[in-house]
Amino acid sequence: MSDDRQQCEVEYLARIPDHVPEGKIVVHNQVRPTRRLGSRGFRAWLDTPNDKYEACQCGWAAELAEHYRVAAT
Repeated sequence: MSDDRQQCEVEYLARIPDHVPEGKIVVHNQVRPTRRLGSRGFRAWLDTPNDKYEACQCGWAAELAEHYRVAAT
């Protein structure tokens, strides 16, 4: 793999985490959020910050300081 490519180490979540590891962010897909991950196709994961994600204000996980979604294209 080229050094120019950014490596993403995605870790899908089974529940909203109690804390987010340093250097990671919580991201969810564009499906309407639900509290139960996996319901109706809603998925969330841990990843490293990058340009394909944008801050999300949907209120899905209010206990997290912040979370992100896949940026609209």
